[in-house]
Amino acid sequence: MGLNVSSLNNLKQNQYLTKLVSNEHMSTDPSNHDYWDQLLSFAFDNLPQICNDQKFVDENISPLLSSLVENNLSSHNIGSIVRIVIDKTSKLKEGKSEEQSYNLIVWQTYNSLFILRSAAKYLIETLTEDNIIRHFTAKVDTNEKKTEESGLVMIEQLLITLIEILVDIPLSDMTYNLHLEAINGLLVLLSTQMYSARPANKSSIYRLVMQKKCAIHALLLTKSLLTNFVSQRPAPELQGGSIILGLASGLWNVLTLGYAAKGVESDKPPLLSRQSLLLLLVLTNHCTTDSNPYREALFGCCDSQMDSQIAADQTVTGFKIEFASLYKTLCITLNDDQTTLLLYMLLHRNHYFKSFVLSRALDLDQFVIPILKILYTSPDRNSHHIYMALIILLVLSEDNLFNESVHDITLKNIVWYADRQLTEISLGGLIILVIIRTIQYNMSRARDRFLHTNLCATLANMSNHFKRLNPYVCQRLVSLFEKLSKKFNRILKEVKTNETKTNGIDQSDVSSDCETSSVAPDLQQDLSIFEEVLRMILEIINACLAAQLTNNPNLVYTLLYKRQVLEPFQSHPCFQDIVMNIETVLTYFSNRIEAIDRNLSVSEVYEIIQQSSLQWPSDRLKKFPELRFRYVEDEQPEEFFIPYIWSLVFRSSHIHWNSQNILLFNPNRNN
Repeated sequence: MGLNVSSLNNLKQNQYLTKLVSNEHMSTDPSNHDYWDQLLSFAFDNLPQICNDQKFVDENISPLLSSLVENNLSSHNIGSIVRIVIDKTSKLKEGKSEEQSYNLIVWQTYNSLFILRSAAKYLIETLTEDNIIRHFTAKVDTNEKKTEESGLVMIEQLLITLIEILVDIPLSDMTYNLHLEAINGLLVLLSTQMYSARPANKSSIYRLVMQKKCAIHALLLTKSLLTNFVSQRPAPELQGGSIILGLASGLWNVLTLGYAAKGVESDKPPLLSRQSLLLLLVLTNHCTTDSNPYREALFGCCDSQMDSQIAADQTVTGFKIEFASLYKTLCITLNDDQTTLLLYMLLHRNHYFKSFVLSRALDLDQFVIPILKILYTSPDRNSHHIYMALIILLVLSEDNLFNESVHDITLKNIVWYADRQLTEISLGGLIILVIIRTIQYNMSRARDRFLHTNLCATLANMSNHFKRLNPYVCQRLVSLFEKLSKKFNRILKEVKTNETKTNGIDQSDVSSDCETSSVAPDLQQDLSIFEEVLRMILEIINACLAAQLTNNPNLVYTLLYKRQVLEPFQSHPCFQDIVMNIETVLTYFSNRIEAIDRNLSVSEVYEIIQQSSLQWPSDRLKKFPELRFRYVEDEQPEEFFIPYIWSLVFRSSHIHWNSQNILLFNPNRNN
């Protein structure tokens, strides 16, 4: 068998490709096997030097693809390629060939998948789904008669074959490329969602994936993809020594665009892990209102190290995976949007994994700190990533053990927190600082109600468990209230001026009303937002004083020092009740301090606060409902998650997508 070595520039002269894209039908019967062997034994030459990205590849093969699609409805050669993929995969599954022969079949299977994926992507980017399906129609060649197999049947067989590559063919250095291309093929076939306004549950391709024979493999496929992600297996460094290894090395440069070349450093994660995660997110977030077997598999998986008695009692039905390894991989890759999204899904929907995470009281910082870094760098992040990080914290804060544990974990030298040098602080204190900073940033710029509501809800859930708060944390909390109250009062003044002009009367007591009328919509919205946040901050402070007074002398000291910031709100009906509660506490301590008829040092004031807190009569305070907030997913989560996930695939999959016809999201936006 000959070896075809081609550069991208002379592909158009390749006689085998020229036949494939013509109107001549390329039969898959045994008499034509020599053609397919020649076609599928090519290698690209010097790609690391000439290929910088897949856009370059696409531009060079575009004329060939255009000819293929133009002639395919008469030649049915796309259907023929599908038959070749199915045939080659069947031989690999049998695994009876000698190593050299087996490796050659792997190589040829990859090449056929690469051609098929390129053709499918071209179709999807330019045609409707119904017309795409027509192009997959295949001629059935027999000695007796010639018939056709419908495009939908061929697509189903292709989907099953791609899945079988991932679940039945062992992953090794030689098959790494093949597994990766199978995932890319599935992503491309499912990318019809990017180019269609039709929901996934109305898509014929998605129905095949979710409901038909493909669903039989859902459990194993979900486990394989999650295992690939956890392993973070690097690309193999295949070198010469045999023709097949040499070919694979050349192919790998096509696949990774040079990222995996020997001696080339890359900050990209292993591609198989990344692509596996992207496909897992796609499979588990479509058709969620129907039965989605991949989603059920992910949310039902459990720890392979789970105590056998616990497993028996809980009647575990999902697959098992080592949660410790999953946890470790999540921690080290949380900077990626897709990892943060997976963590959110597992914490929100998989109670086994949530329990596992919350049981790790000693190393919660390993994944909480990366989440805090996402919020800390929120000006540089897209809004979806920030939301996911925030919701993860909110879900965690629903657990009292988490809220207690974070104050028992001491951190030192948090170098990434640039606002102030933090030589030592509790994890709980750091969470409060980052949330306060994010609230302040949001209120001064974006004013995203969803964001600040959930940030405040997280602090509120934690407030009953605030302990040993750092002086700087207390200062930042009170300072946040002070800064927002100044803006609130400015808005009130503007409202007063606005209403006076509108109504022609002097409304001097606007500040005494929670509701205003005849106000410009933007002013009314700002007033409502600031009022809501200020009230929540006061409730958080009050909850901490009511439940943890003896454990927070720094907060009492800071409030006494900044007591004047509360004065304007003592007569305001929206805040009066909660402010009077806080004032009751401050008056108690103020009286104790003033009873000492001399100037006191700071340390002496602290000592009085600590001693006096032991005699504090807690029944003096008005009882308020306990602050408890729970995250509830939107009734139609697909409206948020599907555009988000496909924007991640668009940006992160190393597949070049034609953005011109994308309907699902705006590919030119970062958010």
